[in-house]
Amino acid sequence: MRARLFALLLTLIALVVVALLTPLAMNYATNAQRQVYIDRLQDTNRFALLLRDGTGTSELSALRDELGRYHDVYGIPAVVLDGHRNVMLSSGPVDTDDPTVSDRIDTALSGRSTEEMSIWPWQDRPLVVAVPFLAGEGAGVAGVVVTVSPTSALRTRVGTVWIVLAALSLGAVALFVAVADAMATWVLRPVSSLDAAAHAITSGDLASRAPVGTGPPELRRLARSFNEMAATVSGALDAQRAFVAEASHQMRNPLTALLLRVGNLADAVADEHAGELPERARAEHDEAVREGQRLQRVLEELLALARAERHLGAVRRVDVGQVLDERLSAWRVRADLRGQMLVRSGVASAEAVVDPESLGRVLDELLDNASRYAGDDGVIVAALRAGVGSPGVVRLSISDDGDGLPITELDKVTGRFWRSPSHANVPGTGLGLSIVTSLLQTFGGRLEVSTGPQGGLSVTCVLPNPPLPVQKQSTGDATEPAEVGVAQGLTER
Repeated sequence: MRARLFALLLTLIALVVVALLTPLAMNYATNAQRQVYIDRLQDTNRFALLLRDGTGTSELSALRDELGRYHDVYGIPAVVLDGHRNVMLSSGPVDTDDPTVSDRIDTALSGRSTEEMSIWPWQDRPLVVAVPFLAGEGAGVAGVVVTVSPTSALRTRVGTVWIVLAALSLGAVALFVAVADAMATWVLRPVSSLDAAAHAITSGDLASRAPVGTGPPELRRLARSFNEMAATVSGALDAQRAFVAEASHQMRNPLTALLLRVGNLADAVADEHAGELPERARAEHDEAVREGQRLQRVLEELLALARAERHLGAVRRVDVGQVLDERLSAWRVRADLRGQMLVRSGVASAEAVVDPESLGRVLDELLDNASRYAGDDGVIVAALRAGVGSPGVVRLSISDDGDGLPITELDKVTGRFWRSPSHANVPGTGLGLSIVTSLLQTFGGRLEVSTGPQGGLSVTCVLPNPPLPVQKQSTGDATEPAEVGVAQGLTER
């Protein structure tokens, strides 16, 4: 936007300078030409007046001396022609056959005065003035006096003035450019600050605000309004998250106590029936316990989601492969119990700029999700790729060989409390991928969901990996990260 505004101001300034400079330069050149022409016309008229009494020997002799001195002093040749274009006198070389000279001689011989010539700095031609003289009082035109003045000095003077004017105009444009740049910066700095603050808030930094002390008053008011809006939205989000966290926390203890009382109630009823619950009572009791446990899981997930949305961990460059290997090792026991096989593929290591604690929680959520939907004896594949598809990112995928989801439902899986109708019999709250999305957003990552290569669900974490500053390398060759085997060092079926 600054470049467009600056280009517009510069264009307007250039048009104004050209509009002012062009008439000034043309006016100076015209005045200089007119001054020289009038001077030469006066001289030529004076020569013609010397022949007013005729073209006798005395008149021609006096005129010859006059023309000779004029040529010696000013270097301007002159010629006197009779009515038949014959040369009567000449003080220097004059080409009467030149089209310009010939046209002006014809005009003078017809009794008309020659008009002013336009001579510009790029036109290398002389100034020709032709004045007729009469044969006597009341007689017709007897001849013509012609002066041919060189114009190099005139053209040099006009060109020099034009160059000075152009230099002054360039200086004015440079000054105006500096003023326009300062004005554009002053006007657009608040806009840039607003854009940066809006981007920071979009990235999750709800404490970001725009400065209000610079720029035009209208933009200052806009910055204040923006900050008030951001504070209102941030306050509402904080209040919502605090309510979810506090409500979930406050409900945990009563729910735990309720489950204990349901268990005690079952024991009391069993004592009254000789140590056994009636079949209907046992079914109702088991259903109450299951619903209580389900509600307990929902509260735990809500607390995890609230913590993920408010979490601001230490972001740094981390070896994602190392974090992945640690979490896979921790999940090996559960995979062994269910007969599942964890498969590690892709590169052995890849660096990304993340919060390692949040990345570990992301992997726990994804591995838990894959373990539940892969089923017993299932296969879970953890793939790590660097620089594939898009430079500057690391892709970490967790996929399973379960039933998966229809393509029409893939864009819904990150919604809160959403669960596919086909997975109604699988325990869950529908908050797992929402938590993962919130954790990834804290360090600039994102989540992609697709059908896995084994037919199940594939969830990919796209992690930021900006390039490091270029540094001089010491001796030694860089090596590419090694590929990991299909089932390296983890649980085998």
